[in-house]
Amino acid sequence: MMSRKGALFCLIFICGVLGLLLLCDKYSPAGLCFSRESGFYEEPFELELTAPLGMKIYYTLDGSVPDENAVLYTNPIFIDDATSQPNVHSMRTDTSPDFLSEEPKYKLPDYPVDKCTVVRAACQDPDGNFGEVKTESYFVGYGGKKGYRNIHVISVVTAPENLFDYDKGIYVLGRKYDDAMAGAESASEGDANSYQHGIEWERPADIQIFDTSRDVVLKQSCGMRIQGGGSRSYLPKSLNLYARPNYSRAARFYADLFGTGYMADTMTLSAGGQDAIAKFRDMFVSALTEDRAFSTMNYEPYAMFLNGEYWGIYWLTERYNDTYLGSYYGVDADNVIMMKNNSLVRESEEDWSVYNVMLNYLQDTDFSKAENYESAGYLIDLQSYIDYYATEIYIGSWADWPGTNEAFWRVRETAENAGGGVFSDGRWRWMLFDVNTSALRENVVDKDVLGYVMERNPAFHNLCQSDAFKKQFTLTLMDLANETFSVENTEPLIEDWLALMREPMEVHLRRFYGEESLYRFDEEVADIRAFLEGRGPYAAQYVKENFGLEGVPAPVEIETTNADAGRIALNTITPTFDGQGKWQGAYFTDYPITLSAAANEGYGFAGWEITDGGKTKVITETSLELEIPETGLRIKAVFAE
Repeated sequence: MMSRKGALFCLIFICGVLGLLLLCDKYSPAGLCFSRESGFYEEPFELELTAPLGMKIYYTLDGSVPDENAVLYTNPIFIDDATSQPNVHSMRTDTSPDFLSEEPKYKLPDYPVDKCTVVRAACQDPDGNFGEVKTESYFVGYGGKKGYRNIHVISVVTAPENLFDYDKGIYVLGRKYDDAMAGAESASEGDANSYQHGIEWERPADIQIFDTSRDVVLKQSCGMRIQGGGSRSYLPKSLNLYARPNYSRAARFYADLFGTGYMADTMTLSAGGQDAIAKFRDMFVSALTEDRAFSTMNYEPYAMFLNGEYWGIYWLTERYNDTYLGSYYGVDADNVIMMKNNSLVRESEEDWSVYNVMLNYLQDTDFSKAENYESAGYLIDLQSYIDYYATEIYIGSWADWPGTNEAFWRVRETAENAGGGVFSDGRWRWMLFDVNTSALRENVVDKDVLGYVMERNPAFHNLCQSDAFKKQFTLTLMDLANETFSVENTEPLIEDWLALMREPMEVHLRRFYGEESLYRFDEEVADIRAFLEGRGPYAAQYVKENFGLEGVPAPVEIETTNADAGRIALNTITPTFDGQGKWQGAYFTDYPITLSAAANEGYGFAGWEITDGGKTKVITETSLELEIPETGLRIKAVFAE
């Protein structure tokens, strides 16, 4: 029998062990922990990793998923500016067929590109099972680096084989391409891995997004695919990102990345497509036309790092889908039919029937009869259609439009059956995207895109038989010329963009083209400006010729006595007055213009003073329609306190 002394000793021993276990449990983390979160740091530091008691930690620094072949964590990891480390992915030549040419336009960097340190770690339990992988990205010493001021940063991390494996890597030409090039005359870029589509070519990735203050705004696992058409052979490539529950238990990217409150389930890192040198045209046109009756995307500038290496300047932008439409238009996302590039986004025989009813009516109906054109307004939002086609035609889209790079949508069940607002009326509405190929280029400033579209698009050609359509199209096109795409309206946006992007693009062009100057970038900017300066007269000429107008463009000048006192509407635009409260444009004498005025609080609208041929009359109605004489009109909006 144990003595009292022995029993007391055992009791003390047991209590000590229990206390030690409780102490270990208190200081043992519930899961894998990093001592520092992803972020920007000016000084190097030691990163400590901790795990629950009894577990080992394995980690990698190259983006690969940790397993038993990774580094076993035993000591803190020293985190410093990783730029001096050797370039790895930046030195690959299997990412574009351009490298196979005698004089490739892309250049491998002959200097160490900027880098961050990517740490991926996972715990292994005593049975050999690995837990969830945790990924962090660390940028050290970036406070004085060139090319990042006032733009966001995104770190994209994925196992290298997801991108560069010969058979399954989505970023490379791959085995099929090499075999086709070696043995078949019909081989094409379409054989490359980077040209493959669908969920089977989606790869898992982790992203960390930092705002301009370098705060982390999003860390999430997601899916990643190559995006685009012909640009899939370019460097760098655009990427689509997908939020899915199987990656992160989240079906959305729960961050307000576009400043609109929209939480996207898919988004694009756009490298610019055919606008790879300037990376401006898509964002520029979308920003200028965001008040039009068609959908536009929001764009945010980003510097991207891929598995820790600088990978260039991108635009993070929304993607059109049912989630986008549900958020921005208040419709039921499950009640949406969307056509893109002549295909339904979601296949359905019933939806094809709905689409074909609209298409057949537009193509086969005699719109010279006013009642038929009026009926078209029950199938499509006519102003949305006119706004969209007038914009594409004015900016010179023709190389890959219309037909491709065209999208439109409607609700399946109308408001009568489904409830909802104005956008639940069952009419088709249009969506602007991908205007980076031929648009806003000086070599198309004099191109008759209107005539081109009338010849190649049966529905548009048919609508042009309607006098009412021609009137509204002409007024809208001239509104775009006089206001939306006028030099006075576009130049401030160009200057703001240059102030933001010139330095980042200098770093980008050096990385991919080996250029030490911005001469090609400056050439693209000059090209855009030359188009905007010269397009207006040609656009007016071609609308006159194709529509058989008999009148001439006549000057219209509008003045306000106080630009802060109220709002003036002219046709489809709100004129932007200069410092003297004046605005001027030109409109065809074939059609009257419409004006309306609305006074702000504390002011009243006194009337219009209209000068025609030296004679001035006063009209007190807030809204009016005015015929335009060949000598033009001078209009003054009079406000009073």
